[in-house]
Amino acid sequence: MPAIAAVLSAVIAIEPVAWAQELPTLGQAGAEYLTPLEERMYGEQIMRVLRGDPSYLDDPETTDYINRLGYQLVSVSAARDINFEFFVLRDSTINAFALPGGFIGVHTGLILAAQSESELAAVLAHEIGHVQQRHLARQLAQQRDNALITIGSLLLALLAARTEYGPQAAMAVGQAAAAQRSLAFSRADEREADRVGFQILTAAGFDPQGMVSFFRRMEQGTRAYDSMAPEYLQTHPLTAERIADMMGRVRQAGTHQHADSLDFQLIRARLRVLQDESTTALQDRIAGFTYAIQHHTELTDTASYYGLAAANLDLNRPGPALAAALAAQKSTKADSSVLDDMVAEASYQAAKTPAQREAALALAKADTNRYPLSQAVALEYVDMLQRAHHDKQAIAYMQNQLAIPHSDPDYYGYLAKSYSALNEKTRSHQATAEMYVLLGSTTAAVEQLRLAHKIADADFYTMTEVDARLHELTARMQQDAGGAKKSQGGGDGDGS
Repeated sequence: MPAIAAVLSAVIAIEPVAWAQELPTLGQAGAEYLTPLEERMYGEQIMRVLRGDPSYLDDPETTDYINRLGYQLVSVSAARDINFEFFVLRDSTINAFALPGGFIGVHTGLILAAQSESELAAVLAHEIGHVQQRHLARQLAQQRDNALITIGSLLLALLAARTEYGPQAAMAVGQAAAAQRSLAFSRADEREADRVGFQILTAAGFDPQGMVSFFRRMEQGTRAYDSMAPEYLQTHPLTAERIADMMGRVRQAGTHQHADSLDFQLIRARLRVLQDESTTALQDRIAGFTYAIQHHTELTDTASYYGLAAANLDLNRPGPALAAALAAQKSTKADSSVLDDMVAEASYQAAKTPAQREAALALAKADTNRYPLSQAVALEYVDMLQRAHHDKQAIAYMQNQLAIPHSDPDYYGYLAKSYSALNEKTRSHQATAEMYVLLGSTTAAVEQLRLAHKIADADFYTMTEVDARLHELTARMQQDAGGAKKSQGGGDGDGS
């Protein structure tokens, strides 16, 4: 069974009430929509599971790019007040999906299948349309009154319906299959998301023909393989009427050329490498990128050189990686945080003397000034500082930078690593605890704070923070445990 399905099944089967305790109540019976707060809390709960799954692509460069593209679309939508988060799953199937609360996932297979940036933007715009029109909030609210569907199975079904794990995940727990059947978007929802997505796509300056070309290719793939429809179409029913309507909108609005960004080309090359990082696959990628450079096929030369650099770094060949990264940089005049980050990393790994390593660090530092809001650039710089044993500098930078929010587990993970290297054990455990809180593991966070309290090698102010946070999280755990016990007992005593 795929990992996501297994994790969800285990959590819901073993601790169904405890898991539900961490979720908001599904509002009042009969209400047409979940509240935005309810949506966000449900989405965050699902994301805690997804982030721990091997398919979750924890690649800062790719995450940076998909969020930049996503927010380019969100900025011209009516959903600007929603805190969207775009993420990528390492999966070769063609799929994208929206979760409650503005979380939008995209499979690597879809990014690689998109033949232009406008096609990729069209899919994201369509998903933003579902969120803006609150289709998910209505779906969940409609299922709230069904006594046969538990909260856990409903959320499992929602995740299953949005990802490749539908049948296996849904069969893993009681009534999830029944719930899943009701969670595919209706044709009316799809038409509305098409309309809203089209408006967003054109307002953001992308070619609306991208929406037509992508969905037409999906429809042709369905006809070619009969029942083997792309994953995307299993929850986004596509009809000839929808395609005709899209074509009509394009004729009315007209088309305009939108040049693909350099980062779109670079990320596609990067994902070809990340899709399969076995030695054989990486060697095949190197051969493919080399052929593309020699014969100018498929990718631009810049993207091919970048892919060559990425594959060589994965194979621990920093010299060839640096040569390819510099060739990529030389082949374009466009600015790109993705490319500049690769040059800095390859320079550091290829460095043979302390002076060369410091020069690479200077490149990375310059990148943080040039791209102050790039999380990938910030994380790369901190990682290089830690490898160079400049941990005090790493901590100072982390505490003053703007790119990595304090709501990101990585923020505390990097702090914990540097504090540990400096033998500041209390602060290291304190930071690790905050990382676990953000990952949804209160028990692990409490254990870290207990260790911090026991070691007590920090100043009075820090120890006061540790003790207050330990008291807060311990009380939260006790409250959750009490609520779960009461629910299991039917609200009357201990249920015995």
